[in-house]
Amino acid sequence: MNIQGTISVISLILAPVVMVSCCVLFLNGQLQRYDSLANRIRTMNQERLTILREIDNDVPSALESIDGFRKLRIQEIETQLPHLLRRHLMLHRAALTIGSAILICILSMFLIATSVLLNSPIIAIFALCTFLTATTAILLGGTMIMFELYLSHLALRYEVMHELSLGAKAPSLTKHRKSRRTTRSHHRVWIPLKK
Repeated sequence: MNIQGTISVISLILAPVVMVSCCVLFLNGQLQRYDSLANRIRTMNQERLTILREIDNDVPSALESIDGFRKLRIQEIETQLPHLLRRHLMLHRAALTIGSAILICILSMFLIATSVLLNSPIIAIFALCTFLTATTAILLGGTMIMFELYLSHLALRYEVMHELSLGAKAPSLTKHRKSRRTTRSHHRVWIPLKK
């Protein structure tokens, strides 16, 4: 193979490199969110144990003798922890999906080089399919992250609304809004004129 052919192969291989760079940046951001959420889960769990330990060393009796603001905070934590764990799992799956997309892009780079070196259209089709699979994986990972972002808003909303209501009426952690049916009367009222 001459120098021109080598340069051509290298330029074809570098096409997925942009995708790999974008995926690495995307994955880096998600790993930071993943770590932040894990730290929040650990902190809330530790806060729950601290509150229970302050009341009594025996867990069943501590749960029965909670009162006031401590009870309110324990309810918040016990409601939020399963929700946070689901979000953590979603971020975990999204990060794995994006990481898989990086590996698939690298595989497509090797397939591109092989197809050029062997001048094989079949391997070139496999390289294209592999690259499209990586693109699909990125789309899937991005969709999971967008859904997790939506759920993170619900968790924040729950915590704020629960604090504002002081536990009087616990808001929902899964629904953003209640569907309200407002009935507006568009009827005109006839008022007789006085004579």
